[in-house]
Amino acid sequence: MAKKKEGSKVNLLWKIPMFDFLEAEALDHLYSLTESEKYSKGEYIFMECDPPKKLYIVTSGEVKLLKQTESGREMIVELIYPGELFGDEAVFDGEPYPMTAQALENTELLSIKRGDFLSFLREYPDLALEFLAEFAARLRLAQNTIRALAAERVEWRVARVLLLLMRKVGVPGADGLTIDLPITRQDIADMAGTTVETTIRVISNFKKLGICETDRGKIIITDRERLEEMVSEGCARP
Repeated sequence: MAKKKEGSKVNLLWKIPMFDFLEAEALDHLYSLTESEKYSKGEYIFMECDPPKKLYIVTSGEVKLLKQTESGREMIVELIYPGELFGDEAVFDGEPYPMTAQALENTELLSIKRGDFLSFLREYPDLALEFLAEFAARLRLAQNTIRALAAERVEWRVARVLLLLMRKVGVPGADGLTIDLPITRQDIADMAGTTVETTIRVISNFKKLGICETDRGKIIITDRERLEEMVSEGCARP
């Protein structure tokens, strides 16, 4: 039977919100379907338009999901961290992966073959409802992002990205919450839908306002409330 053990990968599955209602026997079954995969920093896991062979769960490291622009440049759409899934949309509808997945650093994954996962869902249909709720949340986020790119000021867009990163990987410290991961100003610019020059200018202005500090590539959020106010202000804009 599955047990909650420190460092256990079965325990990692238990921590994923959509799996936490599963009984130990079901979780054991799900874990038995997984395979462990390792990717070096910069290595591609799958490419946009590849057939959807597997669903993936990050156990360590980080993964970035990319879309290619018309000019051929890769733009970060989402960052995936330990305990999060990716590739599930394509696994569900059978269409090619809509984005490219690349390891942001040395990364370990659990993968589940599409056929095995769909068979598991047929055995545990309540899990499909959990995924439906997750897809609805992603759709809402995507709609908000589209609105932000079309209507919000660039400062609000950068604030939105910093707040997202802070909530996902912020590490509390004496000076604030540190976003401590290998992400560049170009990555933030891509996620905010702006240029790297503009991103550098906005972050510099945030520093003057006391919203954040930078230290050897790290970003430290020193005024979380002001950052949240900026994002709320953008959402409330008619």
